[in-house]
Amino acid sequence: RMSDAQNGPLFAGFLKILPVFIMVFPGILAYALFSDKIDNPNDTLMVLISNVLPSGLIGLMTAALLAALMSTISAALNSVATLVSLDILKRMRPSTPDKIVLRTGRITSVAVILLAISWSPLIGRFESIFDAISIVLSMLSPPVACVFVMGILTSRGNDRVAFYTMIFGLLAGSLVFCLDFDPISGSRLITDGLGIPFLMQAWWLFVLCTVFYLVMSFFSAPRPLAEIKDLIFRKETLHGLGARISGIKDPRLWAGLLFLIMILLYIYFS
Repeated sequence: RMSDAQNGPLFAGFLKILPVFIMVFPGILAYALFSDKIDNPNDTLMVLISNVLPSGLIGLMTAALLAALMSTISAALNSVATLVSLDILKRMRPSTPDKIVLRTGRITSVAVILLAISWSPLIGRFESIFDAISIVLSMLSPPVACVFVMGILTSRGNDRVAFYTMIFGLLAGSLVFCLDFDPISGSRLITDGLGIPFLMQAWWLFVLCTVFYLVMSFFSAPRPLAEIKDLIFRKETLHGLGARISGIKDPRLWAGLLFLIMILLYIYFS
């Protein structure tokens, strides 16, 4: 239903506010209370737990952290195995037996684990875990965002254009990451050499992917409008936005509230 499609992203948007209070505030409080004991920012959580919680709760918190870690790893392995075996292998070869599909998923899980193990020593080369997560995501997110935005705003693109844009964006992001990662290139060529921090690198990667998408779309046959008219942004999409708010359940009210909260948080913490 339309209401589900509207309320789902709004609910997810409000959930994205919680990390500010769940992840950032405890770190700020820990530094305010135990700044003399925190030599490395990565030790903040351990210092907070060991100095605030009693012995019994320290063990419980450790068990909770390990459980959260294992559930995250399990979910990631399950997702990547499903993606490769069903969305790629089964799509390319629909007649593949279930036994082969299952084996492919298991091999994929093992390969991802080995890749993660080989990559883990490099995590310590980042200034913090937060930097590692943010920098890697800033290299991977631009092509995904470009495909979604252009897929909604333009009608000329098709699945092949989106696919090649994703490949191009991932290759470009990987190149930028390698050039700017000190253990690989020997220096941060883009951040220090060109003065472009990783957030601005993500923006320019998005712009580059957008240009690539638009150029590719002019050399590809667009999908018939009848097939995609309900999936792209058109003038008809604006119809009804000017109507009166129907009540507390109106998604426009919650969208405005979410936008206001995000702006206020940005202003307060900037």
